Amino acid sequence: MAQISDTHVGGPISGSGERLSLAVSEINSMGLQPDLVLLTGDLTHDGSSDQWSELKHRLAKLNAPWEVIPGNHDGAISEIAGHRAIDAGPVRLVLVDTSNGGLDQDDAEWLDSELSSHSNRRVVIAIHHPPFETGIWWMDCVGLVGIEVFEGVVRGHANVEKVLSGHIHRLIQTNWGSCSLWVCPSTYVSVVGDLDPNHDPAESAEGPTFSLHAFTSGGVISHLIPAGAEAKRQSIGRHAPDFIESVRKTQALRPSSYK
Repeated sequence: MAQISDTHVGGPISGSGERLSLAVSEINSMGLQPDLVLLTGDLTHDGSSDQWSELKHRLAKLNAPWEVIPGNHDGAISEIAGHRAIDAGPVRLVLVDTSNGGLDQDDAEWLDSELSSHSNRRVVIAIHHPPFETGIWWMDCVGLVGIEVFEGVVRGHANVEKVLSGHIHRLIQTNWGSCSLWVCPSTYVSVVGDLDPNHDPAESAEGPTFSLHAFTSGGVISHLIPAGAEAKRQSIGRHAPDFIESVRKTQALRPSSYK
């Protein structure tokens, strides 16, 4: 599963759509195609119909199917509002809507019911807002309302393997026991990873990046992929030809589970 987040199509910094298209091209170039591309919110900058149409136009170029959840910038897009859940390969993917900024008791009851009814399945939850404080003070000021409610539900279900989110515009990872929490960076612009509360909010142009999650029998393995990497690919054989022959022989003895 590829994960793209915080595309902010139509945002005030020019090139938001083009940066999304770079990620789309990178995903399409992969020899092993993802079964699903998931976008974890802030798809548009203000939820306008023009921005939503542009986003869908660019995503239509994906070879793989795609799903989205809304973020706090997408509240006006009624087409994607509400909680839902789908089967995605070996996992149950639970899509949580926090476009209003938080979760209340009704949301928690829906989530608990969904997880309870699929207690025999591997579960991944997608939610725009990270359900924890990141240490980037100004992003935490606009973080998820109801963190304790969400955490209480998730910790009560051992089959939740991963929580995928966005919102912060940079990669952050933590754990609740055996459950991994992953914050996907943005294709639009990056937030500086500055934990000093005395510093003003800052962003940087680090280039569009997305995530790739592989669901193996042993768990979820997550990668960070810079868009445009395929164009810069060079064979190691140009300076170590014997190495390629050697690892190909090893490969025959140790077949990969990735197919």
